[in-house]
Amino acid sequence: MATWQFGPFDNDDAVEWCGALEDSAPDQRVDLVRHTLEAAVITEPALSPEGAAQAIAAAATVLQSLTGTPSSDSAYAPRFLIGRDDVQVTPSLRDLATRALDTVLADGSTWRLRWADHVEEEEALSVIEELRISLAAETP
Repeated sequence: MATWQFGPFDNDDAVEWCGALEDSAPDQRVDLVRHTLEAAVITEPALSPEGAAQAIAAAATVLQSLTGTPSSDSAYAPRFLIGRDDVQVTPSLRDLATRALDTVLADGSTWRLRWADHVEEEEALSVIEELRISLAAETP
């Protein structure tokens, strides 16, 4: 996974996922978001780095859909969804996004191990923790 920043859409896997989201039919987008988040929660201890990056992107998409504003400054964020209701957020979808981020942030997760002992580990963790806090604070 090529990563160039810390944001939810600042790596190859998230950009690819967001491209798939944009390419899907509008009535199928919420399903893609939900399936991505469910996969992260279901595969919890064995979540791949790619799956983690996609789950982070999906959670950021949920937050953007809740707030109506981009959750990332990245050029690859799903701005095409702003002002649309393609991803209608229910309490269960918001909760699923929060649980997926818990999986990503768990001690021993593959995402976390990739950042372990990295000079920018704290910054990477804080971005995802802030996303989680923001999601938990929002109400659909």
